[in-house]
Amino acid sequence: MKYISIGAVMTEGTEHILDVCRGSRSYHLTGELASVWLNGRFGFAAVKKPTEEQALLLLLRMGLAIQTDGSGFEEYRALTQCTLVPADRKHPYWGLTGMERAVLQWLREAGLVLSMAELTYLIDQKVPLQADLLGNANTQNLVEQIYTRDTIDDGILEGQMERSNAREPVTKAVLRLLRKKRLVLL
Repeated sequence: MKYISIGAVMTEGTEHILDVCRGSRSYHLTGELASVWLNGRFGFAAVKKPTEEQALLLLLRMGLAIQTDGSGFEEYRALTQCTLVPADRKHPYWGLTGMERAVLQWLREAGLVLSMAELTYLIDQKVPLQADLLGNANTQNLVEQIYTRDTIDDGILEGQMERSNAREPVTKAVLRLLRKKRLVLL
């Protein structure tokens, strides 16, 4: 069983005691539960023991993990259920590839929280990072850029981006940013 953990560590603990928040709820994780959550914190992980599987099932019920079968397509789908939040960093773009930089810039500088499908669309369409699309003052411009007559219906954008050529590179970039601690999944 493959999964990825979601939520943010409230206070650094040990690998056996952890306080995690997601939304307005906070959870005190201990023992195997904390260990399983930590294993999926920076990327997809797999459970190996029956006790880990039981802990994962509890994390899934708590909303602190998302389960997937492991293919690239399924990893993308799992990430669409997450909120991608840039971590605070002093030098946020240092040491990143071009794709990682573009993904992180969109997530940091857009005037709204971008979904995985919206982010994939911007990369797929090669929308330039320009001042009239960035920041709170230009949120409407960015929304109009993403949601056209062809993508405005419910679920259309998500379906199109599942078949996009940019899906795999964006998914890999998001996972690398997660491992580099530049993103948090909520």
